[in-house]
Formats: sequence, structure tokens, C-alpha cells
Amino acid sequence: MSDELVVLRGGSRDGESTKVQDGVRRLLAASAAPGLLEVYEANGETEHLEHNREDALVFAHAGQEPAGDIAPELLHSPPG
Repeated sequence: MSDELVVLRGGSRDGESTKVQDGVRRLLAASAAPGLLEVYEANGETEHLEHNREDALVFAHAGQEPAGDIAPELLHSPPG
């Protein structure tokens, strides 16, 4: 499978970019709020990111949800 470049818009991860497998349309990331996850969903838009040849898919902030049973060591801490 190929990878796609995505940029996160909104929430505690606003402006961060990453690569996801082609076809991923929902992404969970650690929140600045303890015990919560930031939920991002593809919105069908693309955006040019400086220093990248390809446009990035935009994943917009869709809210937060409890981390639940996800082990803390599996989460990446938000920048700060």
C-alpha cells in the first residue's frame, strides 16, 4: 500500500503533518487534555505544505473521545 501525506487542522495538533496508509480517513491522536484523544477526519480537501512536492490531504478536527483502553505508551504526546 502507498502512503498519503496529511495535515491536521484544528485541535491540539493543528498544523502537524504525517503520512498515513492510502485509504485512511479517520485518525486518532493524543490530546493536550489528559485521557482524551483528538479525532481527525478527512474532509476531501487538499493543501499545499511548504517544502513538500505533493499536496497534503486535510484532516479536520472532529472532536475528542476518551482514550479508553488504549495503553498510554501507544500514544504520542502532543507538542509542548
